[in-house]
Amino acid sequence: MTTWCGRLRSGDESAFAEVVRRLPLVNGPSGADVRLEPAVAEEVTQDTWLAVLKGIGRFEGRSSLKTWIFRILSNRARSTGRARAAHDTCGRLR
Repeated sequence: MTTWCGRLRSGDESAFAEVVRRLPLVNGPSGADVRLEPAVAEEVTQDTWLAVLKGIGRFEGRSSLKTWIFRILSNRARSTGRARAAHDTCGRLR
């Protein structure tokens, strides 16, 4: 996957399409610590890919590209889950 970094950094759309195809995040984040509704998981997935495009220039290669992308996904899922839980809790206070 690391060989894709240069192509992604240069804005190569076919490279991006191939990385998306090889790393199917379409099911959204999965893990014991995050449970999101399917529509929210899809939104988190889309946000993740946007973050990858915006942040690829900061990718340092200290991990694999796959690990870096999944870390972005995990972080976005956790923050979305926390925000939704806080919103739900506030709604119950009324």
